[in-house]
Amino acid sequence: MGLICSVGLFLQGLFIWVVCPQALIVMFLRQMQHGYDSLGAAGIPDLLMGLFYGPAIGRILGHAIRKGNFRSVLGWVVIGHLVAIGLAVLLVVIRNRTWGVR
Repeated sequence: MGLICSVGLFLQGLFIWVVCPQALIVMFLRQMQHGYDSLGAAGIPDLLMGLFYGPAIGRILGHAIRKGNFRSVLGWVVIGHLVAIGLAVLLVVIRNRTWGVR
C-alpha cells in the first residue's frame, strides 16, 4: 500500500485523492507555507507520508483483529480517511485561491 501511495504521488495520479489523502494534506500544507516550483509536485515529506501510511494503518487494523475490536477501529479509520479527503479538497481550494489558480 505504501508503494502505491508513493508511486501515485510521484506520478501525480488522481487515484491518490482516495488512496492516500493524508499525504496530500502534508503536500498542500507545505505548499501553503511556501510556493513550489511546480503546482502539485510531491516532495520527500509527502512521499514518506505516502510510503508509511498504508503499512501503519495495516498494523493498526491487524492489532484490532487480534484484540477483537476490528469493526469499531475500522469505523474510526474510515471516518478519519473521509475527513482527510475533505480536508485535502479544502486545502487545494484554499491553495488555488491564494495563488490565483482556477
